[in-house]
Amino acid sequence: MWGLGYRHSADQTVGTIDQAFVPANWSGHSFNWYAQDQITLKRNRVDLFIGTKLEKGYFTGLDLQPSVRLTWTPTQRHTVWAAVSRATSTPTRREEGLNAVLAALPGPAEVVLLGSPEGNSEHVISYELGYRTQPSARLSFDLAAFFSNYGGLETIEPLPSFTVPNSDPPLLVLPRLIDDKMRGTTEGIETILNWKATSRWSVSPGYALLKMDLQTKASSLDPTRVEHVEGSNPAHQAQIRSHVALSRGMGWDASAYFTGKLAAQSVAPHTRVDMPLTWRLTESGEFSLVGQNLLRDHHLETIW
Repeated sequence: MWGLGYRHSADQTVGTIDQAFVPANWSGHSFNWYAQDQITLKRNRVDLFIGTKLEKGYFTGLDLQPSVRLTWTPTQRHTVWAAVSRATSTPTRREEGLNAVLAALPGPAEVVLLGSPEGNSEHVISYELGYRTQPSARLSFDLAAFFSNYGGLETIEPLPSFTVPNSDPPLLVLPRLIDDKMRGTTEGIETILNWKATSRWSVSPGYALLKMDLQTKASSLDPTRVEHVEGSNPAHQAQIRSHVALSRGMGWDASAYFTGKLAAQSVAPHTRVDMPLTWRLTESGEFSLVGQNLLRDHHLETIW
């Protein structure tokens, strides 16, 4: 399997007193090519998947994103799989051409955030290992572990200050540059259980654990980015979903989602409960009555 892709994008922007893009008008082209092959090493037992994507982004050169996945099915009820993949995130107009005032200070002075025309892609190499089993027709279990190595993550670097001489009074500018001097690793596990308790009732609990270890390069002068990113991703997440098939085409679902604290944003752990009741009227139409956030009328999830 293979394919080609092309995208053309353009924009026209008008700057405000505190934010603009440089240049104001922009257009760009993006190309990609991908291919994947499935190789059966042993029929119904061992399969190898090899693929890659080659992409030319709007602001960067060629990015290679290969992937290799191996699955082993010793019996019909057990599957073990492993994968190694590389992925990239290319810069956007924000990272390349932003010119925004972050703060106005007495003096007068301004803190300005600038994009970097020479930005590079963020990239990650991820190693995954998984196991799936189905002990019975009513029960299945999935477990996956991962380790990912990131590079080129965003930092905000201070630049030398300068004065705008033609302003009255003279304006002191304290520039900050969007750069890519952070790297690090993440690791964790994800698990989900599917249990069909009765012919009409099924339950699916799940859990995810995430650990992050980030650091900036020695040349970085950004003292807060590592703490902000690590503290803006929850270490623990859990969920449980229930579905009951009632009579006459009606179904009742109940879901609870737990998210751990975000230390950098002072966001406490929270749990959300949703309950939709659905009535399938015909093959092409249904009626739903949905209750969301049933534990409390509001809660804080993130601070941008």
